[in-house]
Amino acid sequence: MARYIEQLVSEQVGRSELARQREKVNGKPCDHSVVTISRRMGSGARIIAQKLADELGWSLWDKELVNAIADNAHVSQKVAQEFDEHTMSEIELFARGMFGDHERAGFLYPKHLAKAVKSIAKIGNAIILGRGANFILQDALNIRIDASDERRIENMMRYEEMTRDDAIAKLHDSDRERQHFAENVFGRDRAESAVYDLTIWMDKFTNDDAVKIILEAVKARCGRK
Repeated sequence: MARYIEQLVSEQVGRSELARQREKVNGKPCDHSVVTISRRMGSGARIIAQKLADELGWSLWDKELVNAIADNAHVSQKVAQEFDEHTMSEIELFARGMFGDHERAGFLYPKHLAKAVKSIAKIGNAIILGRGANFILQDALNIRIDASDERRIENMMRYEEMTRDDAIAKLHDSDRERQHFAENVFGRDRAESAVYDLTIWMDKFTNDDAVKIILEAVKARCGRK
């Protein structure tokens, strides 16, 4: 498992390094080469992030970010995944430690999350999807992708092949867990527009439209010396 994690991380780091080399050769280095994308499930952000990464040739950190956290914290991928989806309070951590669950008790998620995100940003030419990276990297180009509940339900039914009831339940659970994550890790109780450089409401745009908009924003940001 450790070898698999290392391979995933290495692949993404390699993409960032290749992108940086291309920019140097072309004489167009980017001083602000990190994009964070925040979203709610079903908004299309995952597809947009992948398309954007393909267009730019940059690395994309999604599940790979969880693996990087696990690697930095010297804990199992399974534990990192659990903390990512179900943030625990310090009291819960203390209680688990008393009952022998020392691996979880010693895992200071916010600390290792920030370390992983900042490490990725230092490499540059990276797109970070979710994980509250926009709160950690305030100087990055921070994007918010969102859509109405109805559009999100339609997307889940179409791309995940869910029934309408299953889609509604899945989105409800996801929204609750993401809210809990933001509150416990970053002390944020809602998605504040002030923390994003650009918000795209996907009821009015296609995924390709969103990619074009973000590319223009990246171009404008990178051109600013």
